Amino acid sequence: MTTTTTTTTTGRGRWPLGLLALPAAVAIWSGWVGLGQMAGFGVVHPLPGIADQFELNSAITLPIGVEAYSAYALGTWLTARAIPGTARRFAAWSSLAALGLGLLGQVVYHLLIASGHEHAPTPVVVLVACLPVLVLGAGAALHHLLADPDTPTADPVEALAAEVEPAPATRVVESSPGSAGPVTGAKRSGRSKGKGSVPRRLFADYLDQARTQLVEGTEPTPAWCRQTTGCSAGLSVRLAAALRADRDHAHPTR
Repeated sequence: MTTTTTTTTTGRGRWPLGLLALPAAVAIWSGWVGLGQMAGFGVVHPLPGIADQFELNSAITLPIGVEAYSAYALGTWLTARAIPGTARRFAAWSSLAALGLGLLGQVVYHLLIASGHEHAPTPVVVLVACLPVLVLGAGAALHHLLADPDTPTADPVEALAAEVEPAPATRVVESSPGSAGPVTGAKRSGRSKGKGSVPRRLFADYLDQARTQLVEGTEPTPAWCRQTTGCSAGLSVRLAAALRADRDHAHPTR
């Protein structure tokens, strides 16, 4: 019942996107096509000797390629599905770059028109000519990264937090015979604990706590790890990956 309600609500709430996209698509299409024609794009015969009468205006490759990739990468970045973290990060930065190129293309076109130019200057021609190849490379890279067996993440905020926030390292030194045990963290550094001080928790401590509270049927997501152990967003991604690895090792047929 819950799944049906969520799906229906999401589908019903998408109509503003179409309303916003329609005028934007008209302006973006005309701007890219116009800039492409000023940069040398135009009517070509892509099938000579096979279909000589078939013509195609190559200027349409700009709005289709650049803007379609922007939407594709943006959707990949913001999706709630669990996808590899590297793919989500690449989609985030490349979608912003593609949107920036789209803004630049529209500004350049309108400035050239307002200045009375019939042909684009050489730097603009070089940039516009490279765009289809750049879009192809970015799209192929994102497609391959989505198939990468990297640790999946379901939260775009967690993915970026994991990239910029290094997790605390677990340092363990083997103890000599007769010693009280392994030396870790504050013991190894030689710093004494003051009265009332709180010892620093290591990754292993968070992992042991999560393992003791994980019950059958619970999905160890990063959000669950944060709620259970109180760890940071970046560390919760590592905890969730370790717990899933434990589960897969215990139940390899799943």
